[in-house]
Amino acid sequence: MIPASESTSLVCSDSLIRRSNILQAIIRLSNEQLPGLTRNELLLRCAEILLTYSNFSAGWIGRCVPETAEIAPLAFLQPGAGGKENHEVSRKLILLDGPLIESIQETAESGKPALFTDLDPPVSLPLAPQRVTYRSCTIWPFSHHDFVYGVVTIFSEQADGFPPDELKFLETTVADLSLTLYAHDVSVQLQFERDFNNEIIDSIQALMVSITPCGKILRFNAEAEKVTGHNQDDVLDSYWVDILLSPEHRLHYQNVISRLLKTNAGNLSFRASLRTKNGDLRTIDWHSSIKPDIDQGSVGMVLFGLDITDRLAADQKYDSAVAKWENIFATIQDPALITTRDGIIIDANHATFSAARKSRDEVIGRSVCLILHGGRKEGSLCPLEDQIRSAESRILHTELSGLHGDYLLTVSPLADTVGSDEATLLVARDMTEEERHKAEALRAAQLASIGELAAGVAHEINNPINGILNYAQMLNDLAQDNRSEEVIGRINAEAKRIASIVRNLLDFSRHRVEEPEPVDGGALLDDCLELVQHQLLKDHVIIEESMEKNLPLTFCNRSQVQQVFLNVISNSRYALNEKYRGHHPDKKLHFDISLVQHTNTPYVRFTMTDYGTGIEHHLINRVFDPFFSTKPNGEGTGLGLSISYGLIRDNGGYMRIKSLLNEYTAIIIDLPAAKNRRE
Repeated sequence: MIPASESTSLVCSDSLIRRSNILQAIIRLSNEQLPGLTRNELLLRCAEILLTYSNFSAGWIGRCVPETAEIAPLAFLQPGAGGKENHEVSRKLILLDGPLIESIQETAESGKPALFTDLDPPVSLPLAPQRVTYRSCTIWPFSHHDFVYGVVTIFSEQADGFPPDELKFLETTVADLSLTLYAHDVSVQLQFERDFNNEIIDSIQALMVSITPCGKILRFNAEAEKVTGHNQDDVLDSYWVDILLSPEHRLHYQNVISRLLKTNAGNLSFRASLRTKNGDLRTIDWHSSIKPDIDQGSVGMVLFGLDITDRLAADQKYDSAVAKWENIFATIQDPALITTRDGIIIDANHATFSAARKSRDEVIGRSVCLILHGGRKEGSLCPLEDQIRSAESRILHTELSGLHGDYLLTVSPLADTVGSDEATLLVARDMTEEERHKAEALRAAQLASIGELAAGVAHEINNPINGILNYAQMLNDLAQDNRSEEVIGRINAEAKRIASIVRNLLDFSRHRVEEPEPVDGGALLDDCLELVQHQLLKDHVIIEESMEKNLPLTFCNRSQVQQVFLNVISNSRYALNEKYRGHHPDKKLHFDISLVQHTNTPYVRFTMTDYGTGIEHHLINRVFDPFFSTKPNGEGTGLGLSISYGLIRDNGGYMRIKSLLNEYTAIIIDLPAAKNRRE
């Protein structure tokens, strides 16, 4: 029997030998380049080292999955048959379940080892060449700084197979192996950061130069090589001022950087010229910062530089172009505006503010529809804003009530530039009398073409309409009951209605040969008002009149002009009734007669203004088109204003419309004055 003291000595000696073997195995593992191993492979190697130099025959290793906080099984390990001298370890994938896997999970969560003796029931595993039964086990977490890398479970076939000395040995060994796992993590992270930093340094689109405290170059990245024309190998250990600065800047910045390095703190930003290897001058914006050099324990400097030579040249050209543009924009005599593609005004010239009679603050930032048109009906779309959004160039002849006149509006999308929002330029040129005449002539030509087409269509329609009327009369003669007569009567009435429309078309297109004569315009207007006085009184329309004194007579066809006046009054009455259903103090129809000049020729102007619903801006240019009507279906044919326009034109006059939605509509009729004046 071995004495107790000798037995204790043998145990200590055996523990020291095993510990020495484990440390040597860890050193060998570290020499295998830890970053080259995966986490799973490293866990298996650590578990193998633990089992190879312990007194136990089997173990199970699992890896902690941080994303799910679960244990992923790696392998069941069995040292080779040769025992401690045989370092071969077999690996088998065996899944544990039941209370044991729950205990392993708890160990991973707590980070504290656990010991289980006299297992009931024992763990029985199918291991070649037979099933092996284990009666005790101990669970150890591989952890460092509260991070658990994995869990190893060591099995014993004995009911109480873990004496205190062996547990102490396991505790020390697990701690050493955990430190190895931690060292692996640190090594991998450092390697990643080095690779990442090198990749950034080599790919960054800026010059990056590292220098020693005495000013010698340590590192020269690819962009620095590209800009300067020097290779890194050529400039290493050269003074940075000789490579990166033109001669006139070297002494100054060498002193500045030297003082900064001596203080061991602070940053410096400066702009200086750099003379490249081939003699070109480049302008560089530098930013320098002090950097502790971990490898050599000294303090160095890192310089970051941006080559701004091309940008400065482009900025200079841009500033020059902007100055020229601003000068042109400000001196344009016509209203000019710049808007976003959403129709918001972002700039305008002085002519715009003058024409709009508003200050700059009242225009900038407002909707183009509000400034140029005076607004729009709620829920409706502004056609000008639609044209701006379409990004298409347009030239429009239109009335701009916000600028108080008729304008030729040019819409020009501005070319996109990098980093700028899309914009549109609007230039509004005030129409001269000559241009107004051209526009009137164009409209007259358009109406003439439509008139010829309408005449042909009307003649084609007349024949079947006459046939329908004749057959309707024949059916009426043969009708035997009241129901048939009623139906035939409706056919006859509708056919006559079509015939009436056709007559209007023919009247519109037919060349009328009627002699004009001097007419008292005021008296003619009074006659028209007398004809509709009953309707106006019934609708509570207030009539207001104003007339200049000593006006000349109007040279026109009385009946034709009377037809025009009656049509205008009818439209005004309709608009007033739409806005005011009953009596209202603003339910007014105002008539004004004055004398105007067109190219030094006198004309009598009749202005008829109602304060009803007004007309949306984008519809004003269409109201003179045949068959176009703003009234609901069934309440207008769309021929009234078209025919009126033709009649005024035939009388040598002009007819225009001005309107502001929900405010007013003014019909302006200019008729040539007779040579003799009224007494």
